[in-house]
Amino acid sequence: MCFSATASFALGGALIPTGAFALSKARRSENNWMPFAVYPMAFGIQQVFEGFVWLGLTTENTAMTELAARGFMFFSHFFWLFWVPLSVWLIEDDRIRSRMMAVLCGLGTLLGLAIYLPVLVFPESLTVSIVSRSIDYDVALNMKTEFNVGAIRLAYGAIIIGALILSSDRRIQIFGGLVAASLVVTSLFYDYALISVWCFFAAVLSGYLVLVIAQDQRSVLADSSS
Repeated sequence: MCFSATASFALGGALIPTGAFALSKARRSENNWMPFAVYPMAFGIQQVFEGFVWLGLTTENTAMTELAARGFMFFSHFFWLFWVPLSVWLIEDDRIRSRMMAVLCGLGTLLGLAIYLPVLVFPESLTVSIVSRSIDYDVALNMKTEFNVGAIRLAYGAIIIGALILSSDRRIQIFGGLVAASLVVTSLFYDYALISVWCFFAAVLSGYLVLVIAQDQRSVLADSSS
């Protein structure tokens, strides 16, 4: 599979209006789907940032690359780590699961800050490069070892996927299963650019949430008219 600026801009251009549609549907629903309606829009903006990363790298525009990379990483390395468990938390009715989401939200926020703050404070700690037609975002963390990188990846995946799978809503569990499957595929074939490629797949999968939200809103309208 080949990734490029065109692919990122095309996906972003499709997801942003799709996200606007999802937000409009979620506003009319009696259920609290607004946090999940944000997913396509946020993924769309994230992909647009990566499109500019591609342009910056291919034209050797260092300023564009650094600015766009920090924009992309705001979502990939910080935003999703707290927003995913938060979005599940906000729609969760089960008290025990709700408390678990609160813990995951706190852990995700702390992990996101630990990864993303060095990029903001020390821009030189970030190296962005094209590896086998994908983008690798390499952050120079203190005491960086293969074990530490693996532990961070494991914690990242556990927070994101764990929050979705632990939801009491079957539809969110299905989404979590799809995201987990995409992580497995990415790890097997694109481990050299895990975050970039996984985010691309997850962005595509966010279209599933639009269908869920639209269906939920139709169900609410049908119930109100009966």
